Amino acid sequence: MSNIHPTAIIGDNVKIGNNVTIGPYCVIGNKGAIRNSNKNNGVIIIDDGTTIMNFVSIMTGEEGDTIIGKNNLIMNYVNIGHNTIIGDNNEIGAGTIIAGWCNIGNDNKIKLHCTIRNRVTVGDNTLIGMGSNVVKDIISNTLVKGNPIKIYENE
Repeated sequence: MSNIHPTAIIGDNVKIGNNVTIGPYCVIGNKGAIRNSNKNNGVIIIDDGTTIMNFVSIMTGEEGDTIIGKNNLIMNYVNIGHNTIIGDNNEIGAGTIIAGWCNIGNDNKIKLHCTIRNRVTVGDNTLIGMGSNVVKDIISNTLVKGNPIKIYENE
């Protein structure tokens, strides 16, 4: 059974797994900003064990899925764009913006107030430092930080 705060707005196009927590004032299922489009046929899937804190926004696209995997922690004031896929066991820091069509792997730590531009892929087991602007793909097992990001470690 999931725990959804009564102030959260959940669209009809949202599928929620087991043991999901959705905090106050979240908006999940609104149409993402897609130029010259009025369609909102996409679906949002939130898998088991994910915690979504307060004031989080998760968008849908014209078609296709926006997917949040298992056991993620999505902190306050995060925006997740349409058609984005987020794997399992990620920590997404407060104030982070993830634009549309991103692909975020598993076991990542995205620290406070990061911005990930549209169509970027982040591998597995990465650490994105606080306030970073991610403008290019990040391979797995990497530490990046800065504006724009610089690679500081690649194991």
